[in-house]
Amino acid sequence: MIRAVRALALVALAIGLAAPAYADGTDDAFIANLNSSGINYGPPDRAIQVAKTVVCATLNDNPNTSNADLIAKVTGATSWAANDAAYFTGAAIQAYCPQYGQPAPKKPGFHQAGTR
Repeated sequence: MIRAVRALALVALAIGLAAPAYADGTDDAFIANLNSSGINYGPPDRAIQVAKTVVCATLNDNPNTSNADLIAKVTGATSWAANDAAYFTGAAIQAYCPQYGQPAPKKPGFHQAGTR
């Protein structure tokens, strides 16, 4: 009986340890976004780290950092092609530091319901 309890405890521990480290909702959405893009971004934990420590940390230090500079930093940290780094940078901002993103411009003649 004790052996069975120990075995169940070990199985539960193994399952818990096997869960991905990116188990929060923001991380999951970010990784799903990257998956849909076709970018070969490598291990998800590394992509999340680059998003937070390269893209958002750079913007936290200097909110006026240009897109070109951000993309160059991502390319330098990952060796990805510039197009992939550009997509990744936008996805990282959207997920982890949206305060640095820009809202989509309003279309001419578009009015939200009830605001006329």
